[in-house]
Amino acid sequence: MDNLSSTYDLLGLSTKSTGGKISKVRFDNTKQEFESNEVLFATGSWDTPKENTLLLWNVEQVSFGLGEQPSLTFSVLGKTTHEGDVTDMRFIGDNILLTSSSNGSLNAFQIINTNTSDFMDQSVGTSNYQLQMIMNRRLHSFTDTKNASLNSFAIKPHSINDPLVATVGEDGRIVIVRIEDSVKDHVIEDADASSIKAILWPRSNEIILANGCGQLRIFDPRENKPTTICHDPINIRVPINCLAFHPSKVHKVASGNNKGGVTIWDTRKLTEPEKHAQPHNSRDGTIGAVNFADFTPTFSSQDSMNAVKGQNVTIRKIGFKSNELPINSIDYHPHSKLLISGGDNENLLYTLI
Repeated sequence: MDNLSSTYDLLGLSTKSTGGKISKVRFDNTKQEFESNEVLFATGSWDTPKENTLLLWNVEQVSFGLGEQPSLTFSVLGKTTHEGDVTDMRFIGDNILLTSSSNGSLNAFQIINTNTSDFMDQSVGTSNYQLQMIMNRRLHSFTDTKNASLNSFAIKPHSINDPLVATVGEDGRIVIVRIEDSVKDHVIEDADASSIKAILWPRSNEIILANGCGQLRIFDPRENKPTTICHDPINIRVPINCLAFHPSKVHKVASGNNKGGVTIWDTRKLTEPEKHAQPHNSRDGTIGAVNFADFTPTFSSQDSMNAVKGQNVTIRKIGFKSNELPINSIDYHPHSKLLISGGDNENLLYTLI
């Protein structure tokens, strides 16, 4: 990594208390209401002594004039308990929020506008929405009596009206189910010998997994064996925790690992990763925005397996001085230019960028 240089531009985050450690934050991107100043998102908790919770939030932006930073007002619209830690979360059509749990279950919650104020909590606000559970399916386990965490899920492209969902977990299995069907559509029992940490479903015939051994595995969902297995030669056997793909170039995939590294892959040619940066010193309590635009790859025959290195990577660090606890999840709303995150400091962290 000697050839990798970075510049840092520290930008501050604002905070709002949530009363618990946050494991996931997700915007509701199912509605394209560009004329509205209101944005919905959800937060899920983990490691809560009594019970974990889901919160449905609204944030309203009020602009004061050209060049002025908008004022943000956050309100909690709804709240419900969640069995187990929230490990993943996504809004889908018809006002439904899907979550996965550390107890191995996939859950669906219907968001209902009740126009009442039954829920009152002075620490987070007043609610007129109800989060009603409409599905709870235990999909991952080690044995009949021992659950395995469901770590992540992905939805098949273009199946949003009748969602086909692929789930992965600590048991090394892929389970594919339909939301409306009580029967498992397909199970790949031995997808991985280690824990599967994250999953993507960028194309109908392509599922991408990341595991605890630092590998990416690509499957055709109709088959039981991976078509491709690859790893990051710079971070051999370092667990990969998260995956994302480019919204218009789905062959471009980013992965993040346990040591705070980010790697860019091209799934069309996985002999080696394309780019790499190190925006974090492990769990440093910051958000890193990496600009790979000026990345210049360098290869050496003496490098371990031709490891990708490079120069001129710009890393913008976002955080605040008093936080040294992990940030577990981030999401960005392009229309409102709002970045939100949550972590172990029991605060919702946000900024406009």
